Amino acid sequence: MSLFPNKLLGSFIVMILGVALVASNATASQSLSPRIAGDLLAAYELMEEERFGEALTKLNRLMTEHQDRMTPFDKASVLQIRGSVHVNEDNLSEGLDDFAEALRLRALPDDQNERLRFNLAQLYFATERYEEAIRFFNQWLEGDVEPSANTFFMLSASHYHLEQFEEALTPIQRAIELTEDPNRRYYELKNVILNQLGWDAERTELMKRMIVHWPDELSFWRQLSALYLDQGMELESFAVLESAYLAGMIKDESDITLLAQFYSTFNNPHRGAKLIETEIDNGRLERDVDNLQLLSQLWSQAREHRRSIPVLREAAGMSETGSLYYRLGQALLADERNDEAQVAFENAIETGGLDDTTLADIWILLGTARFNQSGPGDRAKRREADRAFAEAERFPRTRSQARDWRTYIRAIDETETRQALLEQEQSERLEAAAAERFLQSCRALQIAGRELSAECRQVLEDAAEAPPIEDN
Repeated sequence: MSLFPNKLLGSFIVMILGVALVASNATASQSLSPRIAGDLLAAYELMEEERFGEALTKLNRLMTEHQDRMTPFDKASVLQIRGSVHVNEDNLSEGLDDFAEALRLRALPDDQNERLRFNLAQLYFATERYEEAIRFFNQWLEGDVEPSANTFFMLSASHYHLEQFEEALTPIQRAIELTEDPNRRYYELKNVILNQLGWDAERTELMKRMIVHWPDELSFWRQLSALYLDQGMELESFAVLESAYLAGMIKDESDITLLAQFYSTFNNPHRGAKLIETEIDNGRLERDVDNLQLLSQLWSQAREHRRSIPVLREAAGMSETGSLYYRLGQALLADERNDEAQVAFENAIETGGLDDTTLADIWILLGTARFNQSGPGDRAKRREADRAFAEAERFPRTRSQARDWRTYIRAIDETETRQALLEQEQSERLEAAAAERFLQSCRALQIAGRELSAECRQVLEDAAEAPPIEDN
């Protein structure tokens, strides 16, 4: 597509031909010779047919054959037309040279010189020579012109590329004001300028307008949510993200998990958990370790431990380290499910990948879970607990606590040993007393001449055969 429409060149051709044909109404300095005018018209007709190569050949020959005899007006006129042909051929550098030389000659009418300045400004912008673009745009704006919104856009963009962000603001605002139907490019340029300036409050107001103009553009909702978050306005950030989700726009995993975390922040973890659960079920979220871990945390925060623990167990089974088994064991231990907690802690140790701090804590908790399963006299289970506490004793972090536990276990064992001995002695004393009472009753029966049972006769025989007890 041509940078400069042919109809503008056509109006210029008509003008210069008119000057040439009505010489009595024109100054000598602004008159074309008939030969030059004829060749220019021929070149223009070729341009109309988009035969730009042929037009360029004709114009080059014209400059070569007549350059020495050309007036400044002749030369400026040819240069302006040839510059336009170069531009249509995407030879922007050559077009720039021709326009710049035509303007330097100052032989054309004022309105054509203004047009040259504007064309030069556009070409400098297109070739990323932004300082020159700014200079020519500003020169052109000083004239009696009616700039379009796109002119201010290019001027602002030139300042932006030179990192002159504050200077870029006024022209882009003028571009926005001059456009009846909002132009997305203009708003986006102002957005990046404000972002570079770090003007979050102004950018927030702009993004609110952009969402109104382009409500289906998810990136604008995300940016507004992030802006609120950066300014510590978490509730507003959450409201924007939730609105986008409810409108059916949010499908990205990171947005969904961020929204779930917002629900947790604002004391509604149950809703966050339901969101994650629903999105996993419909396939928008992977059923992976991270998402299951988040789901477990949300259920736990919602005090739904029966729903949290199975999810955490599933996540732990997928994890490459034992950290989630560690968390699972903690949850089970808190729920007094000591046998399951023991298995979880053992799995954590077996899976590995844990630092010494975590490993020390796990050995303590494993010993606790084992100890909690031991009942009175269950020395085997306490020995298992003691082995765990012995492992914990190797770590400085848990050494003192582990020693206390092992001392406590030994104290229990010793107490149970003493108790057993006491009970045995008491049992033996009771048995001896009972035997003595039975012996005395048998003797009483014997003295009375009563018939003795076989047991009594045996007891009396044993007593007769027993050596006498010597007094000390």
